[in-house]
Amino acid sequence: MDRLVITIHPTPPGEGLLRVADAMQQVIDALQILEQAERSLISPQESFEWRLERASAGSPFTVVAVAESINPAIDVAPHVKRVKAEVSRGLRNFIGRGTPPRWMDSEGMLVFRRVLSRNQNGVGRTDIDFDIGAGMNDIMSIDRAQAEAGIRAIVALNVLDIEELPERDSFGEVEGLMVAAGRYRSRPAVQIRSELYGFVWCILSRTVIERFGNEHKMADVWEGKTVGVHGRLSYAIGGKLSRIDVIDMREIIAALPIDLDSVLDPNFTGGMDPHEYLRQLHGGELA
Repeated sequence: MDRLVITIHPTPPGEGLLRVADAMQQVIDALQILEQAERSLISPQESFEWRLERASAGSPFTVVAVAESINPAIDVAPHVKRVKAEVSRGLRNFIGRGTPPRWMDSEGMLVFRRVLSRNQNGVGRTDIDFDIGAGMNDIMSIDRAQAEAGIRAIVALNVLDIEELPERDSFGEVEGLMVAAGRYRSRPAVQIRSELYGFVWCILSRTVIERFGNEHKMADVWEGKTVGVHGRLSYAIGGKLSRIDVIDMREIIAALPIDLDSVLDPNFTGGMDPHEYLRQLHGGELA
């Protein structure tokens, strides 16, 4: 139930050969769609990641991916099943009815459009076996006709073509769970997982290093915590956040759940029926 099998079929004879690079990119984009759904549907504490278990470079090109929990103490099987079911249902409805999934943003549509476009040029058919079980149709097949229908659905939404967005910088703060500390292009950095942007490397400024120590010390202090990272946000072409040059960091403390028993007052209405109490209160009969 935690597996996903993606099979990339070649084009019919005479229409060119399937390139391994195209097949592998098709797999990567398909997994990226599932990861976006996961970020929208699953809490960070229940998150998981896809690990490529095996691949067959023959024809057809087949990859088996397995979902692994980021926190080994959490059983992610039901969450994996939910994500796969939502993606299967959402993509089918998008292609067949033109209704985008509620968890898919414009960047996700761009990724999905790339998947569909390859099925019109270079890929004969893409099969995704969601392995959902429970009598559901597990395998979703995208051929050229379905790819055309999906692209028409995306175009009909008149979505901003984010491919045309240029590289840009801005200043601000991004919240995320710190998952690693190490080096990014030989510079001290930490990695966070943001609900909006996914995994982002955050390059540490000299000031931050002086405050908290090297990257190993940063891991001791921050890893596993939700942090707010303030600094220069660098966006790549297409609007994806590529990195953050950190000016400051702060821990974000989640609000504690309220214990209703500790605040419940059984004598609040003085033994009066709640409806009668509210009637007298609104009527000005209570002092």
